[in-house]
Amino acid sequence: MLLERVLEAASPGLSGRRVRAVRIGPKIVGAVLDDGRFGAGYHLPGERPGGSPPVEETAAGLAALAGRPALAVARRCLPGQTTFDRALGLALCNAVAEPDPSRCLVDPDAAAAVPARATDTVGFVGYVGTVVRRVQAEAARTIIFDRSQEDQEDVYPEERQPELLPQCDLVFITGSALINCTLERLLTYCTRAREIVLIGPSTPLYPEAFSGSGVTVLAGFRWQVADPDEALAQIAAGAHFKHLKGRTSLTLRVEEPHTQKAR
Repeated sequence: MLLERVLEAASPGLSGRRVRAVRIGPKIVGAVLDDGRFGAGYHLPGERPGGSPPVEETAAGLAALAGRPALAVARRCLPGQTTFDRALGLALCNAVAEPDPSRCLVDPDAAAAVPARATDTVGFVGYVGTVVRRVQAEAARTIIFDRSQEDQEDVYPEERQPELLPQCDLVFITGSALINCTLERLLTYCTRAREIVLIGPSTPLYPEAFSGSGVTVLAGFRWQVADPDEALAQIAAGAHFKHLKGRTSLTLRVEEPHTQKAR
């Protein structure tokens, strides 16, 4: 599983570190380590079950994480059964990501770093507005899937992914597909894509974890938060990623573009 490979890549950075604090908000799970490093993961608000939250997500459950070995928490959470578990596991991995500068593309903007061609059909799994709008101005066609926006006229239902994603020359998939455990299935549909970009703030910046998976570019955030306690307070108050300071956008090359298959 790709989550296991992410954990393997992040393990050296997590080893010897402890969790200082964890906060959960309507949209984000944030974590701070004992050395002050910060990471976050998307909490998939539209995909969580209703009713009372599991004990791990209560104030007492979050407080119980303080002081625990970060690697042990990540090992427990990444293969976990809930979106909270997996979002927290990714947040911890994201906190210690130290991308190799030699893999960084010149332009940190994903749509510029991996441009669409005028003849392309471009697929999106997860709606990232700024990227969608830019690509729509460049490509012949866009195909959008988003569980939280399926009532929108230009968003296709998820059950059409096996039919439509094989038609795409370029595909952008949000990192939250790792959290809801759909990424590996989605990659099997992208049979024609020359580039598959994993995009968004949950994206773990560990290229080695995605080697051979079909993903060619990672586009995410490196976190260098000056006041992590304030960031956690913002998360608990309902902030989204765009409200948090100290993030730097990066695009990393995993694999060279795949040979375009015949139409």
